[in-house]
Amino acid sequence: MSGAVATTLAFEVHTGRRRYFVPRDHVDQLGTAPPPTVNQSHGRPLLARDLGPLLDPADDGAPGRQALTVLLRRRTVVLRVQRIESLASVTVHPLAPLLRQRLRAPWLLGAVITDDQPVLVLDVRRIATDVALGAIA
Repeated sequence: MSGAVATTLAFEVHTGRRRYFVPRDHVDQLGTAPPPTVNQSHGRPLLARDLGPLLDPADDGAPGRQALTVLLRRRTVVLRVQRIESLASVTVHPLAPLLRQRLRAPWLLGAVITDDQPVLVLDVRRIATDVALGAIA
């Protein structure tokens, strides 16, 4: 999704300190966050991480209560968030090339303007892949 404005269905999700949008087609399941002892899902090893601290080390709020589940080829990744809001049709504006080059990780698809404020749109498939590969601590 580079260079062109696109409209997509997205969930509004909240971490301890921030809100984001997540494209609906990036998420395989929604639900409550699994207990820490659960380690299998659909016959695949389950990895669970809180999304807030992955995106912002200062976002150290309470552990997530709801979950975005992403089924990868060999693993299932659960990204925990504080809450998942409604599904909405949003217009995603791509990030400027200069800004995109400065990102620590390529986890953003763009931004949505909501209530005159920019809200970042996350590439949770890419985040889940990086979690599964152990690319992030």
